[in-house]
Amino acid sequence: MIRWVALFCLSGWLWACTVNHSKQALRIEWEEPPAPGATFVSEEDSGLALLGLINLSEPDHYAVLLARAQRRYDCERLHSAQLDFYTDHWIIIAFPIARITAICEPRSKLVATSTT
Repeated sequence: MIRWVALFCLSGWLWACTVNHSKQALRIEWEEPPAPGATFVSEEDSGLALLGLINLSEPDHYAVLLARAQRRYDCERLHSAQLDFYTDHWIIIAFPIARITAICEPRSKLVATSTT
């Protein structure tokens, strides 16, 4: 009886948890360091899966998340991007989640002045 209770508790814990699948940092050796005033930004998207077998939707691709972050935060360049991919499990449904974190170098806000 105790084994069945332990097995039930263990299966409940496994069905309602977050499992990290991968963490990848992308950096180019010859990349210049970010300019002063650069900040960390994050962008994520999730999908939906049933019973861990059927994917109804998948999170956006890494390149899409980078482009969205660059647009949303008005970045000139993104530096040291990191991709995290994990799944949030809840009984029969799961949410695969992709998140990028990067350093955003903001666009120059210089406005050209004309002399007349």
